[in-house]
Amino acid sequence: MAHEWHFTQNGQPAISPVSWGQLKQLAAEGKLQPTDTVWQDGMTGWLPAASVKGLFHPSKLPPPTPPKKDKDAVKKSGQMPMLAPAEKRPGGGLAELHPLLVLLLAALTLGVFGLVYAFRISAAYTARAAVRRTDAAGRTLGRARHPIAVLLLSYFTGGFYFAYWTYRTMQECSVYSGGRDYASRSELTLMLLVPGYAIYAALFRLPDLVKAVRKTAGAAEWGALSAVPIFIVPCMWLWLPYLAMLYQDALNQVWFTAP
Repeated sequence: MAHEWHFTQNGQPAISPVSWGQLKQLAAEGKLQPTDTVWQDGMTGWLPAASVKGLFHPSKLPPPTPPKKDKDAVKKSGQMPMLAPAEKRPGGGLAELHPLLVLLLAALTLGVFGLVYAFRISAAYTARAAVRRTDAAGRTLGRARHPIAVLLLSYFTGGFYFAYWTYRTMQECSVYSGGRDYASRSELTLMLLVPGYAIYAALFRLPDLVKAVRKTAGAAEWGALSAVPIFIVPCMWLWLPYLAMLYQDALNQVWFTAP
């Protein structure tokens, strides 16, 4: 559920998520430490439990670590130490642009800025993902992608990214749920050369693979997948990137939270 919290204890993911009240109780009882990590649907990655406001009593939080200063260097120079530059924000600050400004710049550049924007935001989203290559059972986790970036890149590339995304997602799903490389390079070539094949794969093969991934991870069924039959109608094929966005959201939950 959207309001449930996932958490780790001593570096190991908990078996099941808990409510906010249960999470606070675990913190009060000392079963959840400030150094453990937590995650909730809508967050871009795991965060230290100590950073969640209201979770711990202030007395249980570790004191902030003062920045180190090179006193000898300051004495020798006779000058005040310079402030360190602000930490570089993921995405190069693009994430803070107003949506209307992004739309305007994309229109003025005939989509070029939109393509760059989607790429940078997607890369930043992936970088903030939990740094795990496998789950507790040793299964290889797929790549977390920003659902909106999947949507935009599919349109800005005229469907070529959608075909590549379908290929890669089928490959990742198959490896995670079955332990083998399901999609071959020849299949990718077919998707790029014959757009109809990518549509077929997205509508009739990928849903079962997404369900298999969530079942393997012990996640609940993804209700949004019930919308797949709507896109079978040819007049809806133009909106298939929206379906890809739903697929990616369903998979991201597993790639972020699989035990």
